[in-house]
Amino acid sequence: MMERNNGEKHELRITMKRNREAIEAVQRISWSQAACERISNLLVEIGASSVMVYVGLRSELDTTALIEHCWRSGIAVAAPRCEPDGITMTPYWIRSWDELMPGAFGIREPNPAVAVKCEETFVPDAVFVPGLAFDQEGGRLGYGAGFYDRYYDRLLKLVSSEGDMPLWAGCCYETQLVSAVPMDSHDARMDAVVTEQHVYWSGRRSRSRWNR
Repeated sequence: MMERNNGEKHELRITMKRNREAIEAVQRISWSQAACERISNLLVEIGASSVMVYVGLRSELDTTALIEHCWRSGIAVAAPRCEPDGITMTPYWIRSWDELMPGAFGIREPNPAVAVKCEETFVPDAVFVPGLAFDQEGGRLGYGAGFYDRYYDRLLKLVSSEGDMPLWAGCCYETQLVSAVPMDSHDARMDAVVTEQHVYWSGRRSRSRWNR
């Protein structure tokens, strides 16, 4: 599908990628740990038993502490694997770092030789999404491949209504927040955005839906 905001998105991607890569490594580590602690508390708040979470790449917010918290807490962790068709993203259960391997775009992905593929009907309690920029209304600027937008549509077909969808939360540094992300109709919006400083609820769906 053609993006109406192609040019605006392209320019913003260049700017936000440059800005994120300019953050000192020691600062990224500190901010990532703080954000992961907020996410861990959020998982307790919503009573999550399973999550779908990206494995951080280069300057992205590092989810290592979150994944290890889930393993310690008995929360099942699924991570995405980009299929060779360049379109499909498939979740696999991961139980240790040994189940990952270098995959598409240099991202560490589940190794299908050792990791177990999630059931076709798998719907996690929460999905944690990377991105270059987010806004407080749930807008997300991804990398342009559309993997998470298509995964959102796939989950939507597995539930009875959009109200039954899992929590969708963007993960980023506070400096990645912008006033408004250019969005197209097919772009999946976040229910929340988590940074090292705060959890921003978009109001897209009632927060009380996840209170347990």
